[in-house]
Amino acid sequence: MSGRGLFIVLEGIDGSGKTTLRDRICAALTSMGVTAIPTAEPTKGRIGSILRDGGTDNPYAEAFLFMADRACHTDEIIGMVEDGRTVVCDRYYASTLAYQSAGDTPVDIDLLKDLNGRVTVEPDITFLLDIDPETGMGRVTGRGEDISKFERLDFQRRVRDRYLEIAAEKGFVILDASLPQDELLSVSMEYIMERMR
Repeated sequence: MSGRGLFIVLEGIDGSGKTTLRDRICAALTSMGVTAIPTAEPTKGRIGSILRDGGTDNPYAEAFLFMADRACHTDEIIGMVEDGRTVVCDRYYASTLAYQSAGDTPVDIDLLKDLNGRVTVEPDITFLLDIDPETGMGRVTGRGEDISKFERLDFQRRVRDRYLEIAAEKGFVILDASLPQDELLSVSMEYIMERMR
């Protein structure tokens, strides 16, 4: 693929299969000769590492940390896409809008939209992997990992509702994340190939 690459984002509640689908999309694109770069937020950079280590209990401070991490990450993404590489990202700005506005002490979503709009670019495609929160949390607990402060069923229900609102507003592609992995990959690749034409 010559010229500009694509910027593809996968969003969804915990346990929806974002990372698995991201890696399978990258493998499929690579097999076609496309340079595909998998990435994720929070990043593994200095700011992202604070978030990965548990962040902060102050919801506004945490939202601002996510946006600071994203501002730096967006610069990297723009550079890669302009260089002809396709970037496939596990979470982007919609995660902050959904999670930080659905918390026990919610951050004002209009503020989040305004600030994120100043440090982000609009992806070429955003897939929302939609799944029942009970199923998603079952997958999370099945991994045997430590449960984060975000991984509570009542909270995940609110996050899912917020995601669906954002998806309708922004025109995200909503995928049924309960589908078999091969079917999810096939459907998502149809959308990606359409954008590459």
